[in-house]
Amino acid sequence: MAHQAVLLAGATGLSQVLVAVLYLFAARGVGPEAFGSVVSAIALGTAAAGFIDFGTNNHWTRELARQAIGRDVFATRLFSKIAITIALAVIWTVVLGIAAPASHLWLAGPIAAALVANQAYQVPLRSAARGDLVALVILSDRASAAVFFLVLLALQVPSTVALWIALAAGSVLASGIASVLAPDRLTGVRLRLVNPWVGARYFGITVVATSAQSLDLTLLSAVSGSAASGVYGAVSRWTQPMSLLAAAFSSALAPYAARSPDLRTAWSELRRALWMPIAAIGLAVAVFFAAPLVVDVLLGEDYAGSAGVLRLLALVVIPSIICQPLVVILQAFGRDRYVALIMVIAAIAQLVLVLVLGHASGALGAGQAALFSQLLILIALIAGVLHFRSTASKEGRP
Repeated sequence: MAHQAVLLAGATGLSQVLVAVLYLFAARGVGPEAFGSVVSAIALGTAAAGFIDFGTNNHWTRELARQAIGRDVFATRLFSKIAITIALAVIWTVVLGIAAPASHLWLAGPIAAALVANQAYQVPLRSAARGDLVALVILSDRASAAVFFLVLLALQVPSTVALWIALAAGSVLASGIASVLAPDRLTGVRLRLVNPWVGARYFGITVVATSAQSLDLTLLSAVSGSAASGVYGAVSRWTQPMSLLAAAFSSALAPYAARSPDLRTAWSELRRALWMPIAAIGLAVAVFFAAPLVVDVLLGEDYAGSAGVLRLLALVVIPSIICQPLVVILQAFGRDRYVALIMVIAAIAQLVLVLVLGHASGALGAGQAALFSQLLILIALIAGVLHFRSTASKEGRP
């Protein structure tokens, strides 16, 4: 498991670097307004893919790992989700392409469809605990996107057009590679339209609640002005690399936890790669102490106020790192409803606190709201694990 988690972390990190480079090249020679409209549409398509998925990939990974659903059932649900997504994407693209072609919002359709297919076809690999192959698919996605992008530029295609076409084409190619690498090829299955979201509602609610927390920057801007949101936004993205190891660790843990008969077995799998979230916490601690220097070197004196915010967000990352494997464990043992309830309550609490504390303290207030939310989640998840362990002991299970 540790080996797979390292591969996933490396592949994800490298893919993020490749995307950053593509964005850099696409932005050169193009005005901020033209570039901004395209990347905003790409972001919309990415968000739409998450909402369309609504937790089904995580649900399917758990069910396939513990053999709770058959190959035919999974294939039918996979086909249905992709078919519905393509239909929605076509409608969106045609309507927006006619009504507002200059806004570029229409291209969110193909971006969303490509991402949904790419992520869905990774499910058989994830459920089979083949993190090495998932890492290969992730890399093939971004590497092929880079190739498509360069070829399109060579053909004199505008850089912004080349960017979204390359990203969509890379995801489509990666979905094909994932389907070929799957341990059990989905061929010869009678396909029909069904409800692909059956059984995944609590996974989906968790995803929506987690996504809703990203509205903190928008709310901060509304109650405290653009200056506060600028200070907060300047450093909030820097916390993502701190969570990269923990995210890869949790992703690799999911199929092992789903197949574990009890918490003791799940713990034995978890501790094999425990160094990864510990290393992520160490990185967060280092950022906390180095925040003033980091902000001064990278942003300059104008953003000196961001150092305190960065320190606060580094603290936010620590409970977040611990929460990720706890969420996987609880969901693996059928406590996805409990996890969803925690996430909804925490998201509402954070956004309400952003309105209150953000108005009073600006960017620091938003950071305080995020810290409160993550601590609330951590305490509730630990309580959930302890309660599950106590219940299992009373029922005579390890």
